[in-house]
Amino acid sequence: MKLLRLLAGVAISVVLFASCNSAKKSSQDTASGRKKDPVAADAALKIGIMLDKLATDLVSATTGKADIFRTGEGINITFQPDFYFESSSEQLTPDAKNLLDQISGVLNRYPYTELFIEGHADSSGNQLKNKKLSENRAKSVALYLKGKGVLAERLAIAGYGATRPLASNETPEGRRKNRRVLVKIRANEKKFLASRIQVASK
Repeated sequence: MKLLRLLAGVAISVVLFASCNSAKKSSQDTASGRKKDPVAADAALKIGIMLDKLATDLVSATTGKADIFRTGEGINITFQPDFYFESSSEQLTPDAKNLLDQISGVLNRYPYTELFIEGHADSSGNQLKNKKLSENRAKSVALYLKGKGVLAERLAIAGYGATRPLASNETPEGRRKNRRVLVKIRANEKKFLASRIQVASK
């Protein structure tokens, strides 16, 4: 338990460090030497703060069992099939369901975000089957999250098979990394900013 807390603490530190660098960069002048529009800059800052808090909450909820990375566009969560799915199947494992319960609870507190769920495979075996399996695994994650209250309008899926590898398929470790489900979380800027206006007007 102490080790998991330490890992979560390290991950949060990394997230916060990346956030600080992102905020610093956004505050600088554009390449043309002109400062950004102050309204747009303020909106970007508010969205960045929201995503930073979401990333921190996700790290705490997953306790090191999922790879969470804060990007310039949002947050990426990588799920490895060895943990999340039964062998050669789109069926979620009990451990995966427990973790997705925690993730969905966090996501429901941040309704102004959208999720694009990608399934990926390695290059071994029949590629048509691999592509279908990758799509079905993405669909399984989406359906489970939907069942836990994440609105369907926030969810989109795609199965890419082996077309977008992270590592070489020549080694077992590379193939393991390529078999994954990637959840990309992005802010719905229009809805988020509209909600902020409504709160400010009350």
